[in-house]
Amino acid sequence: MTVGAAVLLGGSPYRRARRPLRSGRRLVPVLLDLLLAVVICAVGFRYGAGFLQVHEARWVAHVLDLVGVDSVSWSLERHILVFRPDGEVILAEVTESCSSILSVLGLTALTAVVLRGRRQHAVAGLVVAVAALLVLNHLRLAASTVAGLVWGTPALVLFHDWVGTVWNLAATLGGFLLMVCITLPTAERAEQDVAGRHTARRPDSWARPGLGYRPADDDPRAPSRRLNLTGLVYRYVLPDRVARWMGARREAERIDYRIGHLPSAERAARVRALAGDGLGAHAASLVAVATYDDDPAVLDALAESIAARQWEPVTNHRVAALRLWARGWLLQHPEREPASGARPDEREPPTQRLWPPADRPVPRPPVPVPPRSRPRARPDDPGRPMPSSLPQPRPPAADGPAVLVTGAGGPAGVAVVRRLVALGHRVVAGDADVAAAGGALAHTAVVLPRGDHPRFVEALLGVCAVYGVDALVSTVAEELPHLAAGAARLAAAGIATWLPDAAAVDGCCDKAAFARAMAAAGVPHPATATSADEVAGVPGPWVVKPVAGRGSRGVRLLDERAPVVQALREDDGLIAQTRLTGREFTADALVDRNGGLRVVVPRWREETKAGISVKGRTFASEAVTEVVAAALAAVGLTGPANVQGFVADDGTATVVEINPRFSGGLPLTLAAGADVVSAYLAGVRGAPLPELSFRPGVAMSRYFAETYSSADGSPVADPCAPVAVTA
Repeated sequence: MTVGAAVLLGGSPYRRARRPLRSGRRLVPVLLDLLLAVVICAVGFRYGAGFLQVHEARWVAHVLDLVGVDSVSWSLERHILVFRPDGEVILAEVTESCSSILSVLGLTALTAVVLRGRRQHAVAGLVVAVAALLVLNHLRLAASTVAGLVWGTPALVLFHDWVGTVWNLAATLGGFLLMVCITLPTAERAEQDVAGRHTARRPDSWARPGLGYRPADDDPRAPSRRLNLTGLVYRYVLPDRVARWMGARREAERIDYRIGHLPSAERAARVRALAGDGLGAHAASLVAVATYDDDPAVLDALAESIAARQWEPVTNHRVAALRLWARGWLLQHPEREPASGARPDEREPPTQRLWPPADRPVPRPPVPVPPRSRPRARPDDPGRPMPSSLPQPRPPAADGPAVLVTGAGGPAGVAVVRRLVALGHRVVAGDADVAAAGGALAHTAVVLPRGDHPRFVEALLGVCAVYGVDALVSTVAEELPHLAAGAARLAAAGIATWLPDAAAVDGCCDKAAFARAMAAAGVPHPATATSADEVAGVPGPWVVKPVAGRGSRGVRLLDERAPVVQALREDDGLIAQTRLTGREFTADALVDRNGGLRVVVPRWREETKAGISVKGRTFASEAVTEVVAAALAAVGLTGPANVQGFVADDGTATVVEINPRFSGGLPLTLAAGADVVSAYLAGVRGAPLPELSFRPGVAMSRYFAETYSSADGSPVADPCAPVAVTA
């Protein structure tokens, strides 16, 4: 009997002569585990909190939409917009504490530090626990949202702060218990049966009674033997030889089979593996090792493995006995090195190590630290100046109200955003595309639903309320009818708009209606056929285009009448017009609220790509100005307009279409001196419109310009920006 066994049995007391010398070395693995947990939590919170906030808000809105609740929107990142039937708009923010990031990181750190010995079992337990946490947290957020939708803001706050807090605590605890249940081995995989008796076949030296080996015959706590179906099959159904063979095979598959006959080093490694599975799972075997094994190396391994699992709860008297024994062993042998008593030929070869020694830190791959985003160069930094052709977002001149620009992903939206930022306005860029280029050029970028979405106006109201917007500039013609329908709600919220008449917008967007309006007003316009029967009255060659379209999408140039007739018969959403000859022009115009034409800036479309002018030049022409003014008056349009047409060789101007918005070639108009953007914003806010003029002969050659951002949305420096050489 060793000294450790005597201490376990309550025998000779030990004397605390001095502090153990090895206590400091035992702290190193603990400190490393704590450091790993801190790194997991810090890195996970840094890169996972925002992701869960955004997507949990989105998932809640989607789930409620699936069950028929369409009064909830996620158009604002990390927010849930609730539109109550009485008109109240609740803006609920999904903060870090609202999301499940804290619980997920806690379980992840616990798995990596404490339960990593179970490997694939630990990973499976973590995955199931995290999935359960996400589902329960989504239910909590959805319930809070429904409470706010039905009973208002106080109910949402009450449910979230009180019921939701208890819910979150229960969900975290339940996820932890679920993870532990999946990670730790079941009782059937342990070596003892339900009565605590060993079933593995061991050498004779282990086959004598002892502490933890089997309960005494007169022990009143020994449970009675239970009958089960497997036992009945083994005894009465299977032949004896088959039953013995299957029983031996079952015993051979047990985790700890035949520990006693193994060499010292392998026995120590097996003890560490058993302790890593949980003291409660293999308590009887571990107590038997402490009772009967007399190898100091094995006992050192057992004591250190028990000491490393102080977090494990005491589930029975054997676990308590193991801890008392381990404490006594380590205090009685502070100077002993692991495996020092083993002979050289019995020590564990490095290539056959089954478990790392407990006194050495477990090697871990380094946690990759993502590279920091390069800091944006300051305006006064001479090292990396940005050229003026690549405008960067600038800080606002004052903390005043902001301007919301919709359609920030299109050429017109990008031009408007750039101009307003250059003028010192605080700009919020909105688009249905989360990666819209205009968002990177503005001070704030938001994701909005499409203009035809039933909650489009509600999303605008939410954005304006959050970011302090007092003026709205739309660069998408298809949005204008929906904005006109919600103009009263926008005005009630203090958001200034300048929206053209809905009938005028419809007359511009419907090319067939526009052709009728031009014909009625006597404005030069190409002959138009809206059906196959009318093609005979339209001279060729022809251009076939959609009734409602933009950017030259779906446009076909045909020279034979038969294909034109066939196209209009197959698709009633097409029209056919005479293909004009001459020089194509575009005119940017601004009409005040009273119908007065403030400026017309014609420019030649010298080269276009996908319907967007990439090369152009301004020019002055009374004929073009007159026909543009007549066309605008015919449809009754106010605000910004983009008029397209042709000038024939004899100087006659013909209008083809009008777009009730800013054009994609707007930068050329601004460069020519006609600041229609600032004039329009002044009109939106109710100020008088300034006098506008332009300079003819200004040429534009457009090229691609890029914006860059990292995964978290922070800007990335332009790699093509010139570098100043300093001495």
